[in-house]
Amino acid sequence: MFGSVSVCERIWRTPERSYHRPFAQSIGVRGRGLSRLLHRVLSDFGADESFARAANKVKEHYGFEIGASAVRRCTMESAQKAAELLGSEYAEDYRALPPNGKDCVIAQMDGSMICTVEAHRRGSKRPRLWREFRLTAAQAQGSVQSVYAATMGSVDEAGRRWGHCAKSAGRGLNSRIHCVADGAEWIALQSNRIFGQSGDFLCDFFHLSEYLGAAAPTCRPRNPGKWRKTQQNRLKRGATQLVVAELNHHLEASQTSDEDAPVRAAYRYLCNRLEHVDYPQAIARGLPIGSGLIESGHRHVLQQRLKLPGCAWRTQTAELMAQLRVLRANHRWLEIWN
Repeated sequence: MFGSVSVCERIWRTPERSYHRPFAQSIGVRGRGLSRLLHRVLSDFGADESFARAANKVKEHYGFEIGASAVRRCTMESAQKAAELLGSEYAEDYRALPPNGKDCVIAQMDGSMICTVEAHRRGSKRPRLWREFRLTAAQAQGSVQSVYAATMGSVDEAGRRWGHCAKSAGRGLNSRIHCVADGAEWIALQSNRIFGQSGDFLCDFFHLSEYLGAAAPTCRPRNPGKWRKTQQNRLKRGATQLVVAELNHHLEASQTSDEDAPVRAAYRYLCNRLEHVDYPQAIARGLPIGSGLIESGHRHVLQQRLKLPGCAWRTQTAELMAQLRVLRANHRWLEIWN
C-alpha cells in the first residue's frame, strides 16, 4: 500500500559485546522472526507438501518469498509439539476405561513401508532402507470420526497405541471391539493382548478374496470369476468348510513349487484362519468385513506426505512428521496453537 518502507535503527553495544536493539524490542519484532500466524501457515503447508513446494505456495497465496529451510524449521517445530502432546497421552494407561462407553468400537491396524535414510555427511552415498510404519485406527460404530495413531516402534508399542485409539473412540468397560485386519499374525496377537475377551478378530474379507481370485483360474479355467464369487458367497453365509473342501479338491501336486501353486496358498491361508472368518455374524451386526478404514488411513494420514516420489526420510524426522499428520487427522490441529 505504501511501497517500500525502510527503518534506520540505532544498535547499542554493551561492555559484554552483546547488542541491544531498543527499537526492535519496543515494537516486539526480531530479525528473521516469524509471526505466530505465519508459523502456523508454514506448518500447515509443510505438513502436506514438500518443503520447497510449500514455499512456492506461500509465494502464490501471500505474495512474498520464504526459503524452504524456514518452512522445514517451522513444520518440524510444530511436529515436535505434536509428538510431545501425543506422547504424554500414550504414557497413560489405556486400560483405565470409563464404565460406560460405545456399544461397539471398530479397530483396525496395518503396516506401511516408508523409505528412510541414515544421517551422513553431505555429498556422501547414503544407502536407503525401507522401514515399516504401523498405523492404528478406531471408530465407534455408526460414527464418521476416526482416531489414528502411528509408530515405527515395536509391535507392542503399536498395540498400546491401538488401545489408546479405541479408548479415544469411545471404548468403555461395556464395549465390544470389532477388529478387522489382514492375515498378519502379529496383528491378531496384538488384538488378543490389547482387547482380550472384549475383542473379536476378523480376517479382512477382501484380502482373503485375493487368494481365492488367484486360485480361481486353476479351479475353474473356463469361468474363474463365477467360481470366485461362489466361494465368496459361501464365506458370507458361513459355509466355510465347503470352500475348504473345494480348494482341497484342486490342490496342486506336492512337487509343485509354492510360487506355482495358488490353490495351495489359498487353502493354507484359509485353514490357518478358520477362527477369524465369522463373516455372517459381522454382517448381521452391521459391522465391516473389510479393512477399508485403515487402508484409506494409510493413504491420507501417512503416504500422502511420507511417500512422495523420490523421497527418503531420516527416521526421527519421519516419526515426527507422522505425529503431526496424526494429530491433524484426529481433528486436534488447534491444540498445538492454543
